[in-house]
Amino acid sequence: MHEMVDGENKILLFRLHENQEEEAAKLVFQTEHTFGFSRGINRINTKDGTIIRLDPLESNVDINAVQAKDDPVSEMLRDSVIGGKRVEVWELTVDEDSENEDGEYPAIYAQGYLEEWSPVSGVDGEPQVSGSLNIELEPQFGFATLTDDQQATVQYEFRNTAPNGGYGGTA
Repeated sequence: MHEMVDGENKILLFRLHENQEEEAAKLVFQTEHTFGFSRGINRINTKDGTIIRLDPLESNVDINAVQAKDDPVSEMLRDSVIGGKRVEVWELTVDEDSENEDGEYPAIYAQGYLEEWSPVSGVDGEPQVSGSLNIELEPQFGFATLTDDQQATVQYEFRNTAPNGGYGGTA
């Protein structure tokens, strides 16, 4: 029997391509994203029937988040648009049912350029930020590891009631 994937378990991690020595980081307060794939189809009508020619694959990632104060990932994404810098993106499905035997999660990896990064501050509601990342070549599918620091940004650990919140106990 199939189970539904919970959208809140799909997160995006980012890194500037030039910063390979750094770990990828999560944009905080992500509200939604779309990792889209499209391919144009050209139909050529002939006397023998229709011939179809496929255009190259196009992929993009549309991102929406609530603006956070002093979020270095949001600043890095803004600066990548201004500086025309290549960005790496990972979409991880952080669900213990999807975790493999090596503790890795299903992931899509891609590289591209952020076309826009737009903060929106309306009168009502929370200030939002949105962007669109255009992917070069084809995204790759595999598994990725979350470091302890990355895992902490996804979900806090159980803390005990003891002073300083010591770890332990059962969930």
